[in-house]
Amino acid sequence: MRSWTIPFAVAATLVSTRIATADQCQRVDGNTAMRAMQLLHDHPLIASYCEPCNDRTPGEQRPAGFVHTERDVTGAYSVVVDRREIDLAYTYVMTGWDRWENLAVLTGCPVSGVSPTIALRSPTPAPAPVAMHEPPPPPTTYVIRQDRAVSFWALLGTCTATSAACTLGLFMLLRRRRLAMKPRAIRLLDRRDG
Repeated sequence: MRSWTIPFAVAATLVSTRIATADQCQRVDGNTAMRAMQLLHDHPLIASYCEPCNDRTPGEQRPAGFVHTERDVTGAYSVVVDRREIDLAYTYVMTGWDRWENLAVLTGCPVSGVSPTIALRSPTPAPAPVAMHEPPPPPTTYVIRQDRAVSFWALLGTCTATSAACTLGLFMLLRRRRLAMKPRAIRLLDRRDG
């Protein structure tokens, strides 16, 4: 093997072992992603710890600020915490004073090579549990307004009466005009016939 290919071979080996151990629960179905979001909402203090990647100690304990999910073109979801995708298998949430539980185990995502719980001392006291039920919304005030509306039958009757009056008036006008157009001689009696 040539000397310049050795660094590439070592890098490829390291990357392939890292890829083989990583991404156990980075892409999950929608229900698992929703359960993870609910757990992160209820237990906002998180720590990352990748045992298969040979991490010696868990990462910094930090609060999960902005949590949401993203869906890719294949239909799989990923959980994003503070604009960084997380792998549920390597994320632990604080569930007690010194008890941290694996997020993938809590959501039911199958994992291997990770501890379901770890013991860490937290520098801050545990946050108070969040109530699962939201308070009811304030009462809504409804204003019921009655407008006087014209009924359909009254409107139809008014239109019919108006049309009939207009037709009758036109008929009378035309009849009068027709009578006015007749010569007066037609009304005269012929006295010779009598």
